[in-house]
Amino acid sequence: MSNTPIPLTYHYLTHHIIPGPQSVSYFIPLVLLHIAILIPRSSLPQWQSISLFMPVIVGCTAHAWWEMGGVDVISVDRLLWALLLLVLRDPWKDFRRVIRGGGDVKGGGNANKAGMEIRTGVPAAADGGGVSEQTTALIQPTNHEVDRKADLDSNKADWSVRMEDQPYPATLYSRLSWVAVLLISIRLTNWKINTPSHDRSQPRLPAFHSRTAFAKHAVLSFIRGYIILDLTRAYISHDPYFTDPTVSIRSPLPSPTSLQLAPPQLLRSLVVGAQAWALLSQMFYLPCLLPVGLHALGWLPDEWSPHNWPPYFGSPRAIFSQGVRGFWGQYWHQTMRWSVSGPGYALANMMRLGSGSMLRYAVISAVAFGLSGVVHMGLVPPEPLHATVNPNTIRLCVAAFFWVQPLAMFGELLVARIFARTTDLQYWQHGPALRLRMLANGVWVIAWFTLALSLLGEAGRQLGYWRVWPVPVSVWQGVRGAGWVAWPVPLSHGK
Repeated sequence: MSNTPIPLTYHYLTHHIIPGPQSVSYFIPLVLLHIAILIPRSSLPQWQSISLFMPVIVGCTAHAWWEMGGVDVISVDRLLWALLLLVLRDPWKDFRRVIRGGGDVKGGGNANKAGMEIRTGVPAAADGGGVSEQTTALIQPTNHEVDRKADLDSNKADWSVRMEDQPYPATLYSRLSWVAVLLISIRLTNWKINTPSHDRSQPRLPAFHSRTAFAKHAVLSFIRGYIILDLTRAYISHDPYFTDPTVSIRSPLPSPTSLQLAPPQLLRSLVVGAQAWALLSQMFYLPCLLPVGLHALGWLPDEWSPHNWPPYFGSPRAIFSQGVRGFWGQYWHQTMRWSVSGPGYALANMMRLGSGSMLRYAVISAVAFGLSGVVHMGLVPPEPLHATVNPNTIRLCVAAFFWVQPLAMFGELLVARIFARTTDLQYWQHGPALRLRMLANGVWVIAWFTLALSLLGEAGRQLGYWRVWPVPVSVWQGVRGAGWVAWPVPLSHGK
């Protein structure tokens, strides 16, 4: 690790580490989107709203990108939300906020049965090759959610007997809250949007039955992720691939190492994937302990406490039962699912593609992952410190990782349909055949991501991600006598 001081100036961070706002135009679209949805249809019809607001939102966003020297995640996602809410959908007519009604009672079993509908769960593309419209680009229930229902019933959770659907409010005062909640509901949880496959699962069950259960999961996830980040970084420090762009991902592993017999690309891709998994899925929960604590003190309402939110990550079993489709459709987080899939649904409807058709599935998946790739381009700053290639090349590497995912998903769907027409599907649902299928899916997913993650690995080393120890205190270094503190670089506030 270099001992050169790191200047923590805004210019340094937004030009070399992560893109950030450089002009007022960056913030104007957010304000305009609020104003646009606050204006009722009786005062401004849809076509006038689109004509008035969308050109300004697009123009300001383009100017913000020009000033930043590239895109960033937030501005791209915000533009997609403006497209979804102002052009492709009609919140004024179709959206309803699901809120608690009156008559709260103790005894979660009866209340839950009266107040909400529980999905049984249909996979994104069924084992037999069928396509479910609800799962093409929407959040899916998992066995964990069904278990949550039983858990909530057995723990006598406090549920509302009645849930009310609040349409677009008539008064400005009511609209202020309604619109604000809509614009921060990026998963559209507790919203009905006139899409039956989504609406029948609202409100979704919380992931945890109590604050204590959430706190335990948060701490355990953090410890697990911390250890993985520490150990993978320990390996990275001995492998020149991660810091030397001239070293190929297929080059022999460094010697001596107990892992030297492993295929080089497989091992390096697993390291990249493990770091991404640890950072995103394991570190997510710990910061949420703050609002959960505020909820315990009575300072936050139920809906703002993360322990009452539906799960962000599904069961890993979905990966073994559905392959790459299960990874993206049921296991991985669904934060941006609606913003990137909305245009795909609109295009599929415009093409009059029938619900459940493979072509409709392909169109929606291709558009969703295509836009997701553009969103993630926003991780690349305009002047990466350690890059040996143009920033646009790095952006293409990041985007390409997402752009290639529909190829694997559609390939899986074709294989599933072939099996459905040539074999007895019941044979693969139980016993040794089921275990064989799950093993084959697991091997396939590892093989696929071994290829695909090389794109993120290349982007990561160009951005210098692997040059910094990701945790401040290293257990690995401490045990080996190399010092417990992994961040010895003095931080400078100078230029």
